[in-house]
Amino acid sequence: MKWYFLSATGGFLALGLFLFGAPKSFAQPPGLYHPIVLQDFEKAPAPKAWVVNIPEENAKVSLSADHPKEGKQCLKLSYRFLDKGGIEYLGIPNPIRVNAPIHKVKYWIFGDNSKCGYALQVADAHGETHQFGKAAGQGGVIDFQGWKLVEFDLDKKHETWGGDNNGKMDYPLTSFVIIIGQPEENGKGKAASGDLYFDSLTVDSEGTRDETLGGKISVLSPEYCSEIRGTVRVKVTGPSFSQLTAKCWKQGSRFGTDATVATIELDNQKQGSFEFTADQFPHGPLTLRISGQNKYAQDNCYLQLYNRGGISWNEGIPKEAPPAAKDMKLIFADDFTGPLSISSKDPQATYYSHKPPHGWQDFSQHVFSDFESNKNPFHQVDTYLRIRASDKTKSSGLISSLKNDGSGIKVKAPCYFECRFLGPNSIGTWPGFWLMTDYMTGYDKLKDKTPCDELDIIEAYGGEGPGSPNAKDAFMITPHCWNQGEAGKSLETKAEKTLKNPARMHKFGIPSTWYESFHVYGCKVTETETIYYCDNIELGRHATLPLSKKEPLFFMVNLATGGGWPVDLSRYNGLADMYIDYIRVYAGP
Repeated sequence: MKWYFLSATGGFLALGLFLFGAPKSFAQPPGLYHPIVLQDFEKAPAPKAWVVNIPEENAKVSLSADHPKEGKQCLKLSYRFLDKGGIEYLGIPNPIRVNAPIHKVKYWIFGDNSKCGYALQVADAHGETHQFGKAAGQGGVIDFQGWKLVEFDLDKKHETWGGDNNGKMDYPLTSFVIIIGQPEENGKGKAASGDLYFDSLTVDSEGTRDETLGGKISVLSPEYCSEIRGTVRVKVTGPSFSQLTAKCWKQGSRFGTDATVATIELDNQKQGSFEFTADQFPHGPLTLRISGQNKYAQDNCYLQLYNRGGISWNEGIPKEAPPAAKDMKLIFADDFTGPLSISSKDPQATYYSHKPPHGWQDFSQHVFSDFESNKNPFHQVDTYLRIRASDKTKSSGLISSLKNDGSGIKVKAPCYFECRFLGPNSIGTWPGFWLMTDYMTGYDKLKDKTPCDELDIIEAYGGEGPGSPNAKDAFMITPHCWNQGEAGKSLETKAEKTLKNPARMHKFGIPSTWYESFHVYGCKVTETETIYYCDNIELGRHATLPLSKKEPLFFMVNLATGGGWPVDLSRYNGLADMYIDYIRVYAGP
């Protein structure tokens, strides 16, 4: 990011930034735009200011009833700029999603005649910052007292940086930042302190309020991640839409069919309902996809449910071995019909509930937690293992076939591993099935520097919308050569290039995604090649890595959150579920 500052005479002094023309829209003639209040500071919590070159305590933001321009309260900024010769400014972010094209942004300032500067930043869908300040002939100086309406024209040239850096204002917009900078005299920053007030952040939009601000589709009932049986009435709301569509994958030959459950006409309160005849759909975990679209936006809501009734479809371990394991011997199989055997303490348990040793390399924002704890993320539902990520307990789960003492389920090449599961597509969810070579035998010698291979059979990233992966049918297949020097890095890079990530399921004739229906993910390791599968369809292969040729491999399955992406499960009441149907391990003769 390039930095800048605001001055009394020069406004923002650009440091190597470029001016770009914002795209204009002529969908409506000027003057017919809709004035939409983005923030009136009546109900929303006060944002936290960010600062540059001043202590955080020098910028305090609160809601105040002292000087409201409209309503009962406004936003108050208590600021204190120093006289240290540096560039001093602050920003007050207002994270608001705007879907429809807008042309002007306005807000009221209750000035203190401090000669501080003011401007505006807007963040777009691709993370690019658009700045409207003095360098673009906008913004100004607070040389007044009392209320004044300030206005920014988004159709004029302005500074941009960051994100995709394409110079275009890509919708939806995601944030509006009020910028305040220290006064300047003769090119030098001056000390200043005082209180400023802001009210009624407003835009001129081509769309109506609903079209502009949108509003995500929500399910009012049944509850997210709940159990259902028989015919269930599903109640929904979609503030941006007049009509919604509900779909769900249904049993059928091979992959099944993507069935339209209902088309829902919303009433004046933007609510509607439909009947879901669950007995006509697969028994067990389901994902109902409820979608809406208007001329400015589209949205998907993923309602995870567990169908206690329904039709058994491809459930449980098949009688036949997978094609990739032909002529191999079945070493291990678990279809979760018996009591769960997961522990961080019991060496006799089937699974260890952390990445060995001792979970010190656990990697989830929702912490991998123990089966024995009050944060237990594991639950057996019929013949499925459910791993739940929960905001309430701040927990999620991982199972490892290798334990701290190096014991457990592990096999040498040639071998084959597979897991059938359904993952969640919530913001920041990160379900995975992966292998590693045994680094615990002899771990005491090199500790965390012990060389090992990692084979990520599926790394899936959930979440849709600005700042999220928007993976759709894609997931990552990723090999790693840890602690193997430059030679290992070279082998890893070569293998990755061979795989041509991401793996797109539709490209291989698989019509549903990893979060819409169950799929079987597999990996075959031979002495020459490592091959990755989904539903017995080859997705890619690479030369087998040196350690994978000779060291035993073990597996892990997890529902993590994070992975470098924002995490927000609030849309689904703080819950996300991963369901595992079965796991099988084969080894050659």
